[in-house]
Parts: sequence; structure tokens; C-alpha cells
Amino acid sequence: MQNKEIINKCREVGSLLDSYNISSSFSILEKIAKDKNNFSLSDLLSRVKNTYRYMAEYMLNGNADDSRESVYADIIEQLRSISDSIIRDEISIDSSDAYSETFRMDKLLNQNIDSLISDYGSAYSEFTLASAAGNDTSEISRRLEDLHSAIFNKIWVSLNDKHTIQSALDAVLSMNYGERLGAHVISALTLSLLGFFDRYKLSALISIYQSGISEKISARSLVGIVFALNAHPVRVRSNKELLAKLSIMQDSIIDYRRVREVIMTIIRTRDTDRISTKMQNEVLPELMKLRPDILKQIREASPDMTETGMIESNPEWEELLDKSGLTEKMRELSDMQSEGADLMMVAFSSLKQFPFFYKSANWFLPFVSSHSEISVDSKEREIIERLMDLGKGICDSDKYSLAFALNKMPSLQKEMMMSQLDAQFSQISEEMKEKVLSSAAPEFDEEVTKVVRDLYRYFKLFRKTTGVNDPFKKPLEFLEIPVIGDMMSDSEIVALVGEFYFRRKYYNEALSLFNLLLEENADDPALWEKAGVCYQSMKFYEKALECYSRAELLKTPSTWLLNKLAFANKKLGRFSDALERYKLLLENDPENLTLLLNAGYCALESDHPQEGLKFYYHANYLQPDNISIYRAIAWSEFILGNKEKSLNYYDKILSSENADSTDYLNAGHLYAVGGEYRKALDFYQKAVADNYEHFRTAFIHDIPTLEKAGGDKESLLILLDYIGLEK
Repeated sequence: MQNKEIINKCREVGSLLDSYNISSSFSILEKIAKDKNNFSLSDLLSRVKNTYRYMAEYMLNGNADDSRESVYADIIEQLRSISDSIIRDEISIDSSDAYSETFRMDKLLNQNIDSLISDYGSAYSEFTLASAAGNDTSEISRRLEDLHSAIFNKIWVSLNDKHTIQSALDAVLSMNYGERLGAHVISALTLSLLGFFDRYKLSALISIYQSGISEKISARSLVGIVFALNAHPVRVRSNKELLAKLSIMQDSIIDYRRVREVIMTIIRTRDTDRISTKMQNEVLPELMKLRPDILKQIREASPDMTETGMIESNPEWEELLDKSGLTEKMRELSDMQSEGADLMMVAFSSLKQFPFFYKSANWFLPFVSSHSEISVDSKEREIIERLMDLGKGICDSDKYSLAFALNKMPSLQKEMMMSQLDAQFSQISEEMKEKVLSSAAPEFDEEVTKVVRDLYRYFKLFRKTTGVNDPFKKPLEFLEIPVIGDMMSDSEIVALVGEFYFRRKYYNEALSLFNLLLEENADDPALWEKAGVCYQSMKFYEKALECYSRAELLKTPSTWLLNKLAFANKKLGRFSDALERYKLLLENDPENLTLLLNAGYCALESDHPQEGLKFYYHANYLQPDNISIYRAIAWSEFILGNKEKSLNYYDKILSSENADSTDYLNAGHLYAVGGEYRKALDFYQKAVADNYEHFRTAFIHDIPTLEKAGGDKESLLILLDYIGLEK
């Protein structure tokens, strides 16, 4: 079998196991082992098959077996794991993604996890003693960094290696090697689980979390657990041992609060792409456009001030921002940031090109300013340490980005940055203090944010993540996650997430949650209204109208709801119903031009042209020179048979610069209905322009209306064909 065929066959095994077709799964895997002359795989499959046969025969003999269910589940899991291993081996043969490259290198080096951890322990002890004595630690630091990467990579590319994971788990739980190694190991377990399911790794993450070593370690491990459960729900649900370990969290208020924080942080991260797009496409270009105007005003105010001088608040600059629309955009971004949105992504995305970020392990390395690749002076270290004090907004990979950027920055720019920090640091510090006070567990929450952002940056900015499942590619369906979904199924969290999606215009996701809430509370008009908005935004107008109508039954309709009811009815062609709503709205706002035009249109479409004309003339009174209103009046007068009045308005329209082909078509209709075909022809030929087919379609559409106005269908069709001959 060829490489691609083997991968497809293994994926077929997954589908077979989903339907409990064990025998066919064995057949496929045994053939693969035979074709590849893989005797160790053949031997493993033989042992698993014998276990399956013994279990089945024991059952056939009528023997009671309390362990049968767990043995059966374990056999299925072993076959899935074997299939995963084959897929991983085949993909990694010549793939250039980071995982495959690391896997090939791991096989070549053949390093032992126990030796790596032992070497790390020795180096860590040396570093601690040397630091205490004030000795040079640069050489030891480099050794520790190399071992960090080696341990990370070993864990990352291991698969169903119980010994490797147990050794890593023991190292983390012992705390003999410091929290930094533990944090890096957890990131390796998390990244690995996003690619392939591994029960030993997930079990290790759960054990680390439940050990309660520290707030940071708990936060990091819980993020990994949530991502792993979301990536492999079927595998987790079939593993009773994992479910039993996870179920302990269900009765804990602390665990509930923590899981909720992780879920909300991941969900908020979805906004990052939209924020980045807004910053890059709207805010930054507008700022660059305004920059010359602002600099001009600075020079006029103080000719000696340079461009690098501090720019203080100025009402004229604020006016420039207001006029450009930037103030509103910045306010929106500020609101997003206050809700946990990641505004740092844009600032740091261009700073991930340093060689440091060529290694996957470095994207998750907890920050230390003493890293051997960072050579910062005292001033640079002060900047970094100040930013580190801000905590929540800066993840580890961004701190490394900043440190490398400072190395490359001219001294004048460093001075400017220090001045800006001096001016703004106290205010930022106060804002951060308020955030800390508002959190019941600030250290845990900050670490969750950092971990999620490091993962997000890796998947969105690292060039070699092909082949690894991006957990941010799809919305997090948190209610479908094993165990977590049950914990988060209460209406409070469902409403919280639903409102977040709704405010951010993720209507599809919001709708599914609102529908869940409506199952429990069908008498809440606000929920029906929001569900209606979701359906309307997705162009499901029938469903939107149903929701708005339910809300109307539950409360006296507000102006907002009447508008929505009118709009939905109009979109569905129910013009009489829409007209009734517009009339109600006009009772409270009789001078509203939009309402008048909509009411006129609906009256016209529901065969009440005289009523529609009243609305249009009212609108014309409010805006005498509006060509759109002229068109509405001209057409209404035409339908009513008032040729002279209609012609009067078409003359105004056609003499304007905004006349279009439809205007010439309608003016032609006016003459054609009266039998003045030669005059009609002149207007029709102007209406044709270069698109006869478009003209013909519009003309045929209008024929029923023209017949009602007294036109002769046969004559109209002859005229239409004649235009076709002459075009």
C-alpha cells in the first residue's frame, strides 16, 4: 500500500470502530502490518486480538464478567491508538511541518526522558548555587535552555508512551525542578493532545491539575484539559477511567469557577482576528492619514518640538479623531479590551520573525530576561520588568518578542519608550489593580489568559503548524465537551456566552444558545427578540418573524420590535402586515422619512397606490429635492393613471445627473400605455444602453402592471421585439 492509501485505511478504521466493527478493523490493520513487514505491529495486533477472542469466548460460555465492559473499551482504544501511530508514522515520513520534523529528529537522537530530566536536575542545582554565589551562569543557562527544548520535544512527539509521561508527571509533581519546567511540560502535553489523543497524557494533565501545586500550574493544566476534551470527545467518553477522574470536578464550586474562566477566555479569543483586522484595515491607516495634520499642528504650536517629542492631549487633535470616525472605533476597541479582548496581537504579530521562534518549544517557554539569546542592558530590563508587572495583557511569547525588539531598537526610541512609560505607567497600574480586585482568583485568571494567548499566537503566526489541529479554527462548542459541558450547562453561563456572541455579532453561535435558553424560559420576550435578530442577520426571515411575533404576544411591542416586525413582513412579501406596523410607528414619529418611504412602498405593493402616494408626498415635503422620492411619486401617479403628474416628476428625474436606465424604462412605459409608441421607443432605447437582456427581463416583469394601467400586451411585446431587432 502507498503512503496515502495507508492513511485513508487507518481513518477508515476510526469510522469502523465508531460503529463497533472490531473484526474489520483488525483485518485492515493486520494487512497494513503485513504489507510493511512490521513484525512488532503484527505481534501487538495478535496480542490484542487474542484478548478480544478470550473475552468473547468467555461471554459465549455464559460466564459473568464484571470487567468485560472496561476490557472491550480498552481493546477499541488500543486499536484507535495503533491506527493513530500508523497515521503519525506515515505523515511524518516526508512532511515539513514542525511536528513531523521534531518526530524524525527524536527518532534519530533516541534520547531517554529519564536521562534528560536527570541532566536538567543537575543543571538546575548548579544554576541555583551559582546564582546564589553571584557567579556567571550563562553557560549553565544555555544547558538548561537546550534541555527545556529536548524535554518539551520528547513529550510532544511521544505517543501512548506510558513510561515517558509518567516520568514527566513525576518531575512536575515533585517540584524539584522549579515551576518553569513544570509549566513547559504542561504546554508540551497540551500541544501534543491537540494533534493525537493519548490517554496517558490527558490523565497526567488531570493529575497535575488536581494536585493543586500552584495557581499558575493549575491554570495551565486546566487550559490543556479543556482543549484536549474538546479535541477528542468520543475517545474521552469511552474511557471510564478518565471520566471518573474528571467527574471529581463536577461537585466543586472552585472548579466550576475555574472552568468557566477558561471557557470564557477561549471564547473571547475568537474576537482576536476581528480586532486585528479592524486595527490593520481601519484604525492604523486612518491614524497614518491624520499623522501629517497632527504634526503640522504640533510644529505650529511649538516650532522647536521634534516628531519624537511627547504628544499631550489637544482638543484640536481630538476633533480630528472625531471627524475621521476614529474616536468611535477606538472606543469600540477599548470596550472589547475591557471584556478581555486581545489587542496585543497586532502589536506583537510582526515581532515573531526572530530565530528564537523557529522552535515550537520556544513559543511556550515561560519568560526570563536572563535567557541566553537576550542581551539587554539595565534600561531595557527596566522596560521589560515594568511591562511584566502589567501581567494579564502580556503573554510569554510577547515578552520574548519585546526583548528581541529592544535589542534592535535605536537608543533614541528606547528613551522615548521610557518617557512614555513614565507618563502612563501609574495610570495603567491603577487600571490593572482594579482588574485584579474584580477577580476572585487574579493569579489563576492571568495565567489562563497568557496560556491561551501563547497558543493562539503559535497557531496563527508560526509557519509550520500544518498538520496540527488548530483549536481556534472553529467556535468552541463548550456544551458538547465531555464533563465540562455538564458543568457549564446552567442557564447563567449559557446566557453569558450567548450575550457575548450576540454583542460581537456571532449570530449563529448566539442563536444555538438562545434556543437552549428558550426551552427553559419560553416566556422571555427579550430572548425571542434576540433570537429573531440572529435569524434575521442570517437571512432566515420566516424564522425571524416567528420570533418577533412571539415577543409581540408576550409584551406591548416597543418601537424597536415594531420596526423588526415591519421589516420581516416586508422581506417576506407580506406588505399589508408590514404597512400596519409602519402606520403604528408613524403615529409616534410622523416626520420619519425612512418610515414614510417604507410605508409608501408597502402600500403600493399591497395594491393601495393612493395611500402610498400620500406617504410619498409627505416625504417629498420633508425632502423636496430627493430623487428617490421623485421616482416613488412618478411611479405611483403612473399606476393611478395620472399621466401628466407622472410626466412632471419623470421630467425632473431625467433632467438630473442621477437618472439611470430604470428611469428611462419607466418613462417609456408611460407613453407606451397611452399608445404613443414612437415616443416610448425613444426612452426605451436610452434605457437599453448596452444591456438588452437586462432591459428585456425588466420589461417583461412590468407587463402585468402595464396591462392594469391600460396597456395592450400584444403591442407591448411587439415593441419589445422591435427594440431587440434594432439594438
